[in-house]
Amino acid sequence: MAKKSYLPLISSLYFNYIFQGMAAIILSQNMDSLKVYWQASMTQITLVMSAIGLGRALVLYFSGYFSDRFGRKKTVMIALISYAIFFIGLLASRHFLLAIFFALFGGISNAFLDTSTYPTLVEAYPEEKINSALSVLNKAFISLGQFILPFLTRFLLNHNLFFGWTFIMCTVFLLANMVFLYFSSFPPLTTRKDLSLQNEKVLHNKKNRSNPNVGIFKIDGFALLVFSFVSVSIFNIFILWIPKYAEAMGVASRENSLTFVSIYSVGSFVSVFLTAAIVRKGINIPKFILLCLLLSAGALLLMLVIPTFLSIVIAAITIGVFAAGGIWQLGLALMLDLFPNYKGKYTSYYSLATAIAIMITPFITGVLSQWSISAIFWFNFILVLFGLGASIVIDARYQRVMQKNNS
Repeated sequence: MAKKSYLPLISSLYFNYIFQGMAAIILSQNMDSLKVYWQASMTQITLVMSAIGLGRALVLYFSGYFSDRFGRKKTVMIALISYAIFFIGLLASRHFLLAIFFALFGGISNAFLDTSTYPTLVEAYPEEKINSALSVLNKAFISLGQFILPFLTRFLLNHNLFFGWTFIMCTVFLLANMVFLYFSSFPPLTTRKDLSLQNEKVLHNKKNRSNPNVGIFKIDGFALLVFSFVSVSIFNIFILWIPKYAEAMGVASRENSLTFVSIYSVGSFVSVFLTAAIVRKGINIPKFILLCLLLSAGALLLMLVIPTFLSIVIAAITIGVFAAGGIWQLGLALMLDLFPNYKGKYTSYYSLATAIAIMITPFITGVLSQWSISAIFWFNFILVLFGLGASIVIDARYQRVMQKNNS
């Protein structure tokens, strides 16, 4: 009965993630148009992109508190209003400095959407099997948005239409969905109950110390923080810059180069379900992460050494499947296995590394673009090598530490 009651609500919440996916790439998809519109350089455009990551980092923890204190509905309302301000504000801006201000709302909305959607899902479907299966869908809807937007942008370019129509479309759909959610019934908050249960667990751990942290943070924690930074950077850099790379290498026209992001998003969509299926089979997670990074490194190297249409397609699919589908979450699971006490604290460390990556990599790559677009992807390749080094440490240490703990 609960499933029937809350299915429209959950569907509506996940519908928002289509536009979260679009928001992540809408600036890079319209980079040339925005350079003229804002009279800005490529580096200045990437500063606007970096502001999205800054906005998320600034409110991430407050948004979680707000969601628990004032409810999921108010939290998602703030998310959708912030997205409307983001899309319309960017169009209203005629200078990149003003655009930076409005880009902050993209990050704010991202944080508030995440801290309202997943808790609502858990409260609507308390059964772990159901909410675990549904929890992967946000990435699937993000991939769907990133598949659709390049085709819309390409259509506008081919027909010499105003690039801002996609911004307006996103705003209209999100505000319409906000009206639906405003009149929707949300499940009751379970925060107080969860807090009391958590307090009981803390007391139990203090008395029994049955689950001490088994990792050494200076080694295991640091390696996982490097992985957190790298895993997000790999696909963020790829989707922001692959159209420019394809165009610079003479592989595709400006309009057609945008569709490489759609190819990537197909791989990302498939990976969401593929990764979940593989993990359910009990695969060795550290070795799986190592394999994903090896394949990503190989695909990037192939694309850099032999820049052809086929090599870029292979790279787009490989990065989508093996770098974007869920290895970040697998790294977090390893972090919590190694540091089971104070899960919230270690999760925040892991998320902070991600937030830093989202903030600084657009600007770094923007500076590199003044040298060459290829330099951006060599930088991405070097990041993957750092990730490989970290994952080798994680693999060696995780097996040893967990075996020692279980003996």
